[in-house]
Amino acid sequence: MEIKFMTEGMACCKCEARIVEKLSAMPGVSSVTATAADGAVVVNGENLDRDALAQAIEDLGFDVL
Repeated sequence: MEIKFMTEGMACCKCEARIVEKLSAMPGVSSVTATAADGAVVVNGENLDRDALAQAIEDLGFDVL
């Protein structure tokens, strides 16, 4: 299963790393890619909770569109 989010507020590779680290630790997540250039976050895994993933991104201070 793949879930893609569009976000605002990611400015650099450190922002990307924070998102990848946080989401990678969540249940069911097998991989995360975050790209500051276009604000995309792609999460792959099984039995993913879209709302929980979006909330985790928001908790880091980024806006999920």
